[in-house]
Amino acid sequence: MIKLILLFSTLFCFLEANYKIIDNENNFIIKIDNADFKILYVNLKDEINFQSFTIVHELDLAKSTANVAVALEKEPILKNGINILICKSSFTLEMHEENIENIVFCPLGISIYENKNNEIFISYKKYKALKNGDKIALKINEVLKDLIFKSLD
Repeated sequence: MIKLILLFSTLFCFLEANYKIIDNENNFIIKIDNADFKILYVNLKDEINFQSFTIVHELDLAKSTANVAVALEKEPILKNGINILICKSSFTLEMHEENIENIVFCPLGISIYENKNNEIFISYKKYKALKNGDKIALKINEVLKDLIFKSLD
């Protein structure tokens, strides 16, 4: 029994998820291989809560678009896909202090999704400054990136 436990422990150490970063002008995406969607989803939500963000809403876009696809006699695109909308009052205040128009940034969003090929992605759309000199958009992008990376640790 002990040998069996040691064997599984050793195997799980080597089954670590690998990821690739896709960073462009509009999106930040991490493609994750050798991982389980549900575990990544729970880890992401745990990190969001640990960083004192509130999950305002979750949209199961895989389910809703699959229903539409079936009704239109098409194939669903996503196996799993959830948009997580988050907010943190102290961070929102910081956004508004810089520029009241930053209210349109709330809530922030992170997407986690899996295609039919079992490829899993975690992403967010990059926020852009609404006025010259605004710096909060850069901070928002860094905060979201940090949440994702910490959820993968």
